[in-house]
Amino acid sequence: MKRACSPETSKHELKKGIPLDEERPILLSLNAPVSPPRKRSSIKWVKDGDGGDAIPLDASQLNTSSSLAAIEAGQVEVTDHLSTISARLKECVRPLPKQPIPRLPIKDWIELYRRNEHPEGHHFVIHQHDHPIAGPHYDLRLQFSETSSVSWSVMYGMPGDPNSQRLNRNATETRIHCLWNHLIETASQETGSLIIWDTGEYEILPYRMDPSGPETDDARSEMSEDSQDLPKEPISDSAKLREAFQNRKIRLRLHGTRLPKDYTITLRMDKTTDFARPIREGRRRRRRHPSRPTLPQAPSTSDSGSPSPPPGTEESRGNQTIQRSQSESQTGLAKHADADDTYTADIEIQRNNAYPGSSNTIGSIHQRRWFLSLDRESSGFEPTTVNQSEGPKEKSKKRTWTPKPAGGFEPFYVHGPETERSIITARLARDVLDDEAVEKFVPRRGWRPVLH
Repeated sequence: MKRACSPETSKHELKKGIPLDEERPILLSLNAPVSPPRKRSSIKWVKDGDGGDAIPLDASQLNTSSSLAAIEAGQVEVTDHLSTISARLKECVRPLPKQPIPRLPIKDWIELYRRNEHPEGHHFVIHQHDHPIAGPHYDLRLQFSETSSVSWSVMYGMPGDPNSQRLNRNATETRIHCLWNHLIETASQETGSLIIWDTGEYEILPYRMDPSGPETDDARSEMSEDSQDLPKEPISDSAKLREAFQNRKIRLRLHGTRLPKDYTITLRMDKTTDFARPIREGRRRRRRHPSRPTLPQAPSTSDSGSPSPPPGTEESRGNQTIQRSQSESQTGLAKHADADDTYTADIEIQRNNAYPGSSNTIGSIHQRRWFLSLDRESSGFEPTTVNQSEGPKEKSKKRTWTPKPAGGFEPFYVHGPETERSIITARLARDVLDDEAVEKFVPRRGWRPVLH
């Protein structure tokens, strides 16, 4: 979720604090599905009524139908994200459908966030993000400091069937987010819709392997069976997360609203992924910007004070040609300078891998590949052998996972934007688009949920 400055804004302008021209395009946060994030201004500026200096645009000055999208995109300066966002979400709450779904009341959601606003907070959120380019995916974000959270993009959401042959999920490491991003539900034409699929607090457990995991393509990565020793003195879950993150193996229990009791997953890094991958400074990509109308120029005058030649004469046409060439040359130099500045900013932000306002003190690297799996035993299941009536003797028995006497849960499946609702507002993705007055969003085609 992007927050930094327009590609056309030079470093000189940023250092001087010069406000952005209102006509300059400001890209919304997830318009580019691939890193590095663009460096854009976190504040949109307007002139005050007396014609004095520019002042920051506060959330209260925005149209309420688009305020959350502007906040999420970094176009608005907000000092109290919780109050601003909760006030908007209260207006958007939908009645529960005929088939009731879990819901977290607004007051409990506020209290959950408040009690984790400290360095040892262990807040988590799972966002459903229907992006027009990347397609539907589910962002798992775990708080690791007072202001920041580490994030993974999971294409098919959380696994919920202990006997599924697609128990593993690819989890792509994304940028470090601000903790207030856990609160957001918004939509725009460029970024699609975002709802809170689940939220709560996490618990870090000692890591151990599930030796009977399903054979899938994702399971081919080799993993160490070394277990982590419990610390002699208790430490916070956020500190355990930072340690487990460095060890590339995280065993995580999520205490949410939608997820069942004792729901436990493991995150492990692909062995083929470099832990400290160097930044690849590839080819510079030209930024494309919408064309802007050209303003009529005042008639030019010569230094000698002689009048300009009348239109249509040879001298007039020659002067126009020269002016056009000079203008094109200056435009080309400006575009080249902007491209260099933007490219340099991209590389710097990719090294940092964090949105403005957050701090990458955990050592996250963008787009590293992890694997996310359901820890079946810790989630309350145990392996059992079931006799089959058909087939050869060596295949007459099948091993399945069944709930323990005091554990387990009914299998669940993540169906995607057409079905899944927010646990805060009970909105579907299309409801968020309507509430944010988004009319021309075109979703990506071809996405299918894992339902077996």
